Amino acid sequence: MKSRHGWSGAALLCLSLVSVACDVKVGESGGLSVDFTAGKATDEWVRTYDLKPGGRLDIVNVNGQIEASASSGTTVEVHAMREARAGSEDASRELLRKTEMREEVAPDHVIIQAPEDQDRGRGFRRPQLTIKYDVRIPAGLNILLKTQNGEVRLENIQGMRIEAASTNGGIVGRGLSGAVEASTVNGGISMDLEAVTGETRMVTVNGGVILNLAPGVNADLEATVVNGGVQIQEALQLSGDERSRQRVSGRIGSGGPRLVVQTTNGGVRVGLRGAPGS
Repeated sequence: MKSRHGWSGAALLCLSLVSVACDVKVGESGGLSVDFTAGKATDEWVRTYDLKPGGRLDIVNVNGQIEASASSGTTVEVHAMREARAGSEDASRELLRKTEMREEVAPDHVIIQAPEDQDRGRGFRRPQLTIKYDVRIPAGLNILLKTQNGEVRLENIQGMRIEAASTNGGIVGRGLSGAVEASTVNGGISMDLEAVTGETRMVTVNGGVILNLAPGVNADLEATVVNGGVQIQEALQLSGDERSRQRVSGRIGSGGPRLVVQTTNGGVRVGLRGAPGS
């Protein structure tokens, strides 16, 4: 079931809370601020959702960064700053007006997808829509945060499964707990894990991977590179099954979930949080 949408003019318009299904509440407010320098227009799209632990949140972007951090409450809060550049003031404003956010809301699953450009314009200048997300996420959810062009950044999130993906951009995570999967094609991965509760993967093609683990993490490590090297910090006290310049495998602590770290072009460094050199 989709929620009602509202867009304001130059002033801020506060809209009432809308209930969706039995467990999902969708609140919305929007403010339109237009910056006409260089033919640019911006607005803000805001939603809140109540998702119970075990529910799923998917945010799929095209152009723009996604930042996510822990919520202080029990609701998911989504702020999407949209920026349109279409070559003129009127064209930018019209592009924002015509491109609606795609939103699917169910009691246990919320999907938010960036709109595609509705008007590709004429001549050599192609309209562009960029969306930067700022998301607050409560504990216990399954999460997918994906963009094509931009970074994905996560901080202090406790999830069941956390997936972060980009095509052209890096992945940065701090203080994450859960089964984590981070993947990118052109970009590096820097990850700090508080707890590993399920199979976890850090995979990139063109970029390095830096992984720091909190003391007490137990996992079975598989670290491989094609063009580069693998470095394991001594403080990690890895019980090695295999060690070479390009492949290292073994147990961290008493062993546990599979922990895969992989890149094609770049280096891998795995260390213990707080230890010298980490």
